[in-house]
Amino acid sequence: MSEPKLPVFRLVDGKLVRVPEDVRDPKRRYANTTNVQTGESYLREFTDEEERQRDAEEAAWEAERPQRDAEAKRRKQEAERFRESLKYELRLVAFLDVMGWAAAIATSANSVEETQRLGIAIQGLNAHVDITSWQRKHGGPGGWPGDPIMTQFSDSLLISFAADSYAKSNLEMTLSAVVLGLMFNGFVVRGAVTFGQMVHRDALAFGPAMVEAYKLEQGSAMDPRIILSPDLAETWGAGEPVHDRNGVLLGHRRLWRQDDDGIYFFDHLSNPVGLFMLDDQQELPAVFLDHMTKWRELIVRRMEEHRGSPSVVRKYAWLARYFNSVCAENSRGHIETIFLPRM
Repeated sequence: MSEPKLPVFRLVDGKLVRVPEDVRDPKRRYANTTNVQTGESYLREFTDEEERQRDAEEAAWEAERPQRDAEAKRRKQEAERFRESLKYELRLVAFLDVMGWAAAIATSANSVEETQRLGIAIQGLNAHVDITSWQRKHGGPGGWPGDPIMTQFSDSLLISFAADSYAKSNLEMTLSAVVLGLMFNGFVVRGAVTFGQMVHRDALAFGPAMVEAYKLEQGSAMDPRIILSPDLAETWGAGEPVHDRNGVLLGHRRLWRQDDDGIYFFDHLSNPVGLFMLDDQQELPAVFLDHMTKWRELIVRRMEEHRGSPSVVRKYAWLARYFNSVCAENSRGHIETIFLPRM
């Protein structure tokens, strides 16, 4: 069934005049128009000015065809390169979760101060993301050592490094900075570190190593600690040997500490100053004392704030025990330990 033939009009002295027998001029263009009052459709013949304007537009479109074709080719090549780049590679992966974030969000609805605290914390995480983005863009032909990539979404942070000789040290420095930055805003973090196959391209992230890190974080890192996968614990747990210029072993640089359950976690309290190198005659560095004092204030404040919530207090009690252990090993009585009530 053919469509009904539409009436044809043209403008004559500014008024619509119907064309006899609704015959269209094959040399002119027509606009399909609807009468807003009656809802009826009709064809309106282009005016001479409209014809000239359309001719100019079509000429410009045709003149730009080479640029469009070149852009289409570039996009196709870019898509193909992206497709080819989607291959698993071995990476160190850390999945971190900011604890207490949901509760802070709920409180922020009625607190300007809490809203500001959340915003500053997110800004700090975004700053780390921006740094790694800058590094990857300015890494040169060989790329930036470790190929750092970070992705932040809500209260979670995904960090990965290529499996080169820089990966471990870069990861540890990044974890120190993230944990410390969040502490200054009143937050603690938990997470897990794994090693394995992964694709990580900014917000695009997937792979077995990421899944393992997420599962470990959810299942074994319930306390505010960043834990190691069993495979990494075997190689990292003993620490890195440190020798003097004569080759004499001074000790081990240990950035991963074994917990009571046998799991190794990131030792961010001892980490800042390499405490294994201090002897009994040296004074404790002021940076360590300040570092521990701030952590003590946060832990005590949070335990007091949440004393009506045993599940939350237990998490900070774990942090308090960790804090007390580091004090016993290194503070020489300069820092007061945290009193732990019976749970």
